[in-house]
Amino acid sequence: MKRNHLNDFLVEQIKNKDSQIEGLNQLISSLIEKIESLEKNICSYENLVKELRDTINLLNKRLYGSKSEKSHSENSERTYNGEKLGSKGTYPKEKIEEKPDKKSNPRKAYKRPERRTYDDIEEKIEILEPDAEELIGAKFVRSEKSFRLYMIPAKIVKVIYDRRIYAKDGHLIMPKLPYTPEEFYRRHADPSLMAGILTNKFLYHLPIHRQLNMFVNAGAKIARSTLYDWCGTAIDALEGLYYSIRSEVLKGNYLNIDETTISVIDEDVHHAKKEYMWGLVNTRSKLTFFAYEDGSRSRNVISNILESYIGTIQTDGYSAYKSIGENENNKIQRLSCLSHIRRKFLESRDNDRENSEKALGIIDKIYRLERFFRKQKFHPDKIREYRIRYVVPIFHKFKNWLEKSISNPKILDETLIGKAISYAYREFKALTLIFDDGFFKADNNAAERAMRPCKLGMNNYLFFGNHESARRGAIIYTIIESCKLNGINVFEYLTDVFSREPQPGETYDMFLPNRWNQ
Repeated sequence: MKRNHLNDFLVEQIKNKDSQIEGLNQLISSLIEKIESLEKNICSYENLVKELRDTINLLNKRLYGSKSEKSHSENSERTYNGEKLGSKGTYPKEKIEEKPDKKSNPRKAYKRPERRTYDDIEEKIEILEPDAEELIGAKFVRSEKSFRLYMIPAKIVKVIYDRRIYAKDGHLIMPKLPYTPEEFYRRHADPSLMAGILTNKFLYHLPIHRQLNMFVNAGAKIARSTLYDWCGTAIDALEGLYYSIRSEVLKGNYLNIDETTISVIDEDVHHAKKEYMWGLVNTRSKLTFFAYEDGSRSRNVISNILESYIGTIQTDGYSAYKSIGENENNKIQRLSCLSHIRRKFLESRDNDRENSEKALGIIDKIYRLERFFRKQKFHPDKIREYRIRYVVPIFHKFKNWLEKSISNPKILDETLIGKAISYAYREFKALTLIFDDGFFKADNNAAERAMRPCKLGMNNYLFFGNHESARRGAIIYTIIESCKLNGINVFEYLTDVFSREPQPGETYDMFLPNRWNQ
């Protein structure tokens, strides 16, 4: 009997908790509706204020003339003897002295921003003294310091190593030259020069022919073919590091993946063709790598890359990603991208503004919450908790709106708004995976940001000369973008990597950008 009473008591407690949860959900829904109504009221008030300002400006123009400065001021007011007139042009009454309200917050005094000191820049101190004749009989009072920023243009120095060779016990004693990779032995280029060429081209997007002019101005006339040869040689020396970064990225359980188009010269037909480069970002380890497989965008390329991968990938709605998420024996789950969904509705605004704005309004609410979570630097567990509490109701509302819109006969599937709604509905289920882990992002922008420099480079050097050049581009972009994710100076990093002599038992793992100089 006691056990039955206990079971009844527990059932009653569960029912009470369920009713409380239901009441809280209703309260949240009502609050969301109130927020929406308040936002609409704010918009209407803003429009009213704008109309009133336009009316005031029009009346000022009629009163003072269109060329008067007063007619161009939005908040212009009529005055008499330096005093403001009333709203109807009446003269002001005598001023009544009022005691200031202690609760009111007076405007804060202007605080001049602190002058930048540029502490990270190399310093050189020069002591300036007056003329010697003026110092006769003078007494030192104080020292005043000020600074100016000087610029030293790029300079190339020819270093001649004069090695002194000695003989002892029938053997020659010869000092070693500073270390350079084996690929550099027959080239008159120091690691710093190789690092500078790669940094200029792939970080600052300066094509080789522009760098030629820079070298000429620095006093070094180098043939274009020589620079191209040095560039390729330096990238080949980084291939082992590239594969180490690639392996480290694939160890993570959450990847952002995207692909982008590049132009590559087809050597058979001698013109540029549109090819594809893939990019994968591990936001946990702050590493990224690019992959180029003869310009292919097929499912086989990304399947081979993710052959041994286990975890979550976040992508757009490209069919190759979707098939991987569905057919990889539950090893890989796919999280969709809210940014791509939003982009479809932005494109459909000219087609159906009302429905597009409705969808964009819901998506913007999600993004506002996401920005708040990141700005407050909440722990991922806290973000997951807040998402379930505050974002889930918005998702339910979005899903209900999508279902109603799909069944709406007035919205045709062939229209832009119809395609946007269909895309969002197909991607909705995969988007709900963000509630599994607070570290997951709502969009795939990390991969798009990583691949953006590749497109910027194409605007300057236009194309890769062949498939081999594109593959080298994937290697160097992997290293540069990984350095940028870790806030590393790319030139210093590459110079150090080229200059370090391998030691027994040493691997490329110590050169990974997220472990460099630790």
